[in-house]
Amino acid sequence: MSGLSYLCEYGGSDESESEEVTKKPKLPPPDLSKISTIPIDSHLDDPDQHNGRLRSFPHIRGNWATYAYIQYPQYDNLNELLVQFKEVVRTINEPSYLCDNLHISVTKTIVLKYHLISEFTTSLQDSIKSLESFELGFQSVAVYTNEEKTRTFLALKTDHFSKKYLLKITESIDAVLSEFSLPKFYEDPSFHMSILWWNGDWKNIISEKIEELNGILMKDSEVALNTVTIKKVDCKVGNRFYQFCLDCNGG
Repeated sequence: MSGLSYLCEYGGSDESESEEVTKKPKLPPPDLSKISTIPIDSHLDDPDQHNGRLRSFPHIRGNWATYAYIQYPQYDNLNELLVQFKEVVRTINEPSYLCDNLHISVTKTIVLKYHLISEFTTSLQDSIKSLESFELGFQSVAVYTNEEKTRTFLALKTDHFSKKYLLKITESIDAVLSEFSLPKFYEDPSFHMSILWWNGDWKNIISEKIEELNGILMKDSEVALNTVTIKKVDCKVGNRFYQFCLDCNGG
């Protein structure tokens, strides 16, 4: 029962001036010791619902986790590649998980205030609408960990041609981030698409298999991923999704 359910009723200020007014006995204070409460601006994060993943920063009402990325539009050749990759790294004593949103990040995950969402996304569109569409390709396998060292990722690194266009995109977005006093992307970014991940830090062990994994990626055209045309940049703001078109006439 909520503590608000216990309402005490008190007499008016003239009670002591009239003998005809009978004072009502005060109710005992409510026992709230067995009522569990959660602060209005807190959020319980259950790692068991996300394969053990932990938040990089706490959820706070009014703060919207935001990042921009290039969505990978083609999955056709990934299944065979993933089967072979998993076989190579099967010695890791931790289950691997398929990344459920295959993409290439072009910002860090930033925190955006609600009242800035409209202005920020409008500025983002203006900053990239004149940039050319391009062909995205991959050239090698790499392994990464998040900054907290709580997760390890196996990823495909983009080729040099793709990196040239991705740098133009991040430079344009960085200018917008600076206007809003938000952190810019990494100084020397390693553009990549994560495809598998593990809980914990397994970078050293997986790194020993990189040469073999690269051999699988490059051995024949049936496994190697084809290039795909990128015509837009996506942005996720909390539970909202935005898409910004590149200049398809320029590429």
